[in-house]
Amino acid sequence: MTVPGTPGPDPTAGSREPDPRTAVGTPGPAQEDPPSAGLTDARTGADGKTFERPHPLTPLIRGWVVLVAILLGASRELIPDGGDDSLVSNLSGSLRWVLLALVAVVLVAALAGFMTWRFTRFVIDDDELRIETGAVFRQSKRIPFQRLQTIDVVQPLSARIFGLAEMRLEAGAGDSGARLRYLRRDKAARLRDYLLTRASGEQRSITDEAAPTSAWTDLSSTDEVLVRLTPQQLVLGFVLSGDFLFPAVLLAVGLTVTTVLGVTLFALPAVIPLGIQLFSALSKYLIGQFNYTLARSGRGLRISRGLTNLTSQSVPVDRIQGISISQSVTWRPAGLYRVRIDVLGQTRSTDEGGQQNSDSLLFPVATLEQVRTGLRAILPDVDLDAVELHPSPRSARWLRWWNWWTLRHGWDDRVVVTRRGWLVDTMSVVPHAKTQSVRITRGPLQRRLDLATVHVDTTPGPVTLSIVHVSSDHARAVALSQLQRMQRARAEAPAGSASGPALGDPVPTTDPAAAASEG
Repeated sequence: MTVPGTPGPDPTAGSREPDPRTAVGTPGPAQEDPPSAGLTDARTGADGKTFERPHPLTPLIRGWVVLVAILLGASRELIPDGGDDSLVSNLSGSLRWVLLALVAVVLVAALAGFMTWRFTRFVIDDDELRIETGAVFRQSKRIPFQRLQTIDVVQPLSARIFGLAEMRLEAGAGDSGARLRYLRRDKAARLRDYLLTRASGEQRSITDEAAPTSAWTDLSSTDEVLVRLTPQQLVLGFVLSGDFLFPAVLLAVGLTVTTVLGVTLFALPAVIPLGIQLFSALSKYLIGQFNYTLARSGRGLRISRGLTNLTSQSVPVDRIQGISISQSVTWRPAGLYRVRIDVLGQTRSTDEGGQQNSDSLLFPVATLEQVRTGLRAILPDVDLDAVELHPSPRSARWLRWWNWWTLRHGWDDRVVVTRRGWLVDTMSVVPHAKTQSVRITRGPLQRRLDLATVHVDTTPGPVTLSIVHVSSDHARAVALSQLQRMQRARAEAPAGSASGPALGDPVPTTDPAAAASEG
């Protein structure tokens, strides 16, 4: 499908007016809507492709922090210091030049923001999204539809006030992704649905109306809500986490010791900042994870969260490469778990706040039933409770004396599973079709004890799976059988499921790991 440009004048037409009898009501050949049809404020470039710019308020939203800082600096200079000089007299002399300089800075910043907006545009082509930026040095970011992995719609507070949103696009093959700032919220939802549809290999016109989304959760009436975390759950999970407990214990011990010694007043300079830090961490956590909702949408899963800054993350289920379920020792009495997912193409390690990547969270905190609900949405045919787990041999205690008895591993027809840890009990799950490679490693001490470690490699991310400290014969058997299971799963996977290319024919054998001795 070719994007039509603006038709030029017919050189043979002269100045003739179109005949209304033929211009209206005369059937012509059917034409498909161009990819950018339905987007307002569209333009047609010299190459005949339709493009659009971000919303005109984008420079104001992106530069409001600088504007507020400039205004605060100027207002501080204008506040009377209590002397006899009036406000008018304060505007004389050097202060007038300071104000002129501030005005010049504001004008330059406004001009820079306008130029950035003016020379930023995005083009929706037949098979890719192109984002062009730069006034002097033009840059063009091309993202083919088939490489799109996840699309997030982020609404900072300043953008939500004006009904705008930012789109963050993640692509595979080591691509850093791209951003579109800012679009109208309804337009961002329509463009997101269109891009996710094209990324899945289906055809769709962007003129198709998307279901209206809620300004509170960014979920539409067609989305099926699976799990919604309550504020009580979030508070309980944070209070029982190490991020809160360790500083709280230090604070309690410090107050107790200083009270007994009668020097509480001298300890306040250290105690007060620690208390403020705890309150700040709790507030930031609650604001960021407030109203955390997992829903099933037409293209996969949708995760929305946030009180002031609303983030809506769309995750195609076939892009999920692995799952990690963890439970710390302080969460066990409350029956709480944390679930992370490894999404293809999503390799950001930190978010803008400097915290661990929240985009990898399926649940920041959840009950066992909520975890099972989320797992059924990702792996509907897998029952992790039915997977038989095998222990590592007793000789592993010489290398992992602190938790060797917790090392477990197993598999079924769909997934391979490992479990380890007692301070933090962690279960890692990787579908066979998502396995990239299988490796066996042996260190000097492992060779002496006839042990080995099997690594089931997937894409880089928060989920890693290693079968640690098993006998050498068992490791070889597991590696061979995992290669077989990987190829069978990839051969059965539907086209476009992001499972990667199929491997060559494996060595003909049954499942040698099932019969291997644990040692």
